[in-house]
Amino acid sequence: MDADKRERIWIHCASLGEFEQGRPLIESIKLYHPQYSIVLTFFSPSGYEVKKKDYDFADHVFYLPLDTKRNAKEFINLVQPQLALFVKYEFWYHFLHTLKEQKIPAVLFSSIFQRRHPFFKWYGGLYRKMLTCYAQIFVQDEDSKILLERINIHQVQIVGDTRFDRAAKVLQQDKSFQTIEVFKEGHTLIVAGSTWADDEMLLRDVMLSLPPNYKLLIAPHEVDDDHIRQIESFFPGDCCLWAVDEHTLREKRVCIVHTVGQLSYLYKYADLVWVGGGFTKSGIHNIIEPAVFGVPIFFGPNYHRYREAVEMIGYDAADSLTQASEFTEAIENKNALYHMGNNAKQYVNLQLGATEKILAYLTEKCFASKE
Repeated sequence: MDADKRERIWIHCASLGEFEQGRPLIESIKLYHPQYSIVLTFFSPSGYEVKKKDYDFADHVFYLPLDTKRNAKEFINLVQPQLALFVKYEFWYHFLHTLKEQKIPAVLFSSIFQRRHPFFKWYGGLYRKMLTCYAQIFVQDEDSKILLERINIHQVQIVGDTRFDRAAKVLQQDKSFQTIEVFKEGHTLIVAGSTWADDEMLLRDVMLSLPPNYKLLIAPHEVDDDHIRQIESFFPGDCCLWAVDEHTLREKRVCIVHTVGQLSYLYKYADLVWVGGGFTKSGIHNIIEPAVFGVPIFFGPNYHRYREAVEMIGYDAADSLTQASEFTEAIENKNALYHMGNNAKQYVNLQLGATEKILAYLTEKCFASKE
């Protein structure tokens, strides 16, 4: 890094999920302000191990050291960033304090705050102090802004969630999968993404009740051999992996995607979508990825912590179900499915633009004096 004499922007993402959320802003900075060097850090191996070699928009990729006073000072003195960007939920006391002490602006974006968070509890003094270290906080919704203003945090702007901008870029990519086209071929296709066992058991019961013109594509959350075998046991004799011959793909009603990295592109083949995780404690997985394709979306009951899920249900673009019979009934209501799909597309279009708003702020407040 010593050989790189350009001014640096430091961007920290906890893991791969936050990286995908921050990616539209990283790439916009590189596009419109290419003179800056991007230093990307992760806390989790899920981000670092994937992106340390194959991400062209970052000039340097590191693990972020543990949050100690010494580590913070050494890291910031080494990197010497002109600006520090943090994605969604990143509160590192010593790093933030050191940035503020050295008058380096820190910006938090795509964040969302809820009453259950420690900032709003009687014991949350240290957490509230960290919020004062940010020069600007970009939040997803009005509720977050109201909560922050009640504790005298006013450097807040509502811009939405950059995940929508990221997901919408998939529409611009002409990525096709011949195996899925062969598998679907004239059938109504249910795509089930990021599923767990409870989701798969519900889908098993649904497929038993649907006529033969329905097919199911499952991209499970875990793709280890044991889980794949378990899914196969739910659909005995009528299931295949997606890496098989065309005859088998045409013959089987259920196909398992046993590899990772393709799901966001596979949703384009869906006539309707089931998103997994709604029967787990952590809740549903990404529903924004299928929503950009304008398809009706369904998931289990644990969704209330996810703003987009609550809003999409209110917008009649998605629905939460607990029983296979409910899903079967919903699938048979063609008019309702049509309207849900249109509403999903409209909802996504209303959410776009967060990246552009954040970049406009950075250009005016952080970059203008340097260029």
